[in-house]
Amino acid sequence: MNSLNIKKDQYISKIIRDIESPMIAQIVALESFLHTASSKISPDEKDLIELTLNSCKYLYKTVEVFNSVYKLNFEPLVLNYEEFNIVELIHELIDEIRILVKYNELQLEFNSEKEIIIGADKAQIKKVIESLLSNSVNYAFKNSKIEVRLLRFNDKIVFEIKNNSPYIEEEVLREIFSKYKMCALYNKNGIGLGLFLSKEIINAHNGTMIAKSYPEDVSVFGFEIPLKG
Repeated sequence: MNSLNIKKDQYISKIIRDIESPMIAQIVALESFLHTASSKISPDEKDLIELTLNSCKYLYKTVEVFNSVYKLNFEPLVLNYEEFNIVELIHELIDEIRILVKYNELQLEFNSEKEIIIGADKAQIKKVIESLLSNSVNYAFKNSKIEVRLLRFNDKIVFEIKNNSPYIEEEVLREIFSKYKMCALYNKNGIGLGLFLSKEIINAHNGTMIAKSYPEDVSVFGFEIPLKG
């Protein structure tokens, strides 16, 4: 790497740190306020604060995704395998977006066994599920239902999210995991890197991303990976 690229890398890293610091402070402050004052405010006020908190977390995760994708230009993705209950992880992530589901007037159902232990990089799989859940909420039609399911087939697991959202044509669907494609597809906020990073993570786990869209405005996104890495 030449000196110009080193300076560019250092500059971008500094910008990311400068953005992350106030975001973390905002998140900590809002979480602390909700913990100490939730019994003193009305349900509507609590919902507004939770929406603000979720917005801060969304921006923070967007910066994290950008940083992760940027690092892939210089170094390969390294996985840290561990055993964990993926059902428990999914429940935690669904709970985190509960207020967004309510705000968008959606119903969300999750069907799975009570416990499925897998061997994978928990932090990276969390990023993938967060991205898929976020997209399912952001692109779903209001007053519709989101169905989340996790299935175990012999030596692999399949995670899928089905929602009612705009039909994606086949030629576009083939490129949906490319950089920036999701951003170009719809007039939505964000830079469209979440699905690209998800594919990189799932590929590193020797898995496959799932992307289906049907003319009746039904979409299914997800992934399948080996049960044990």
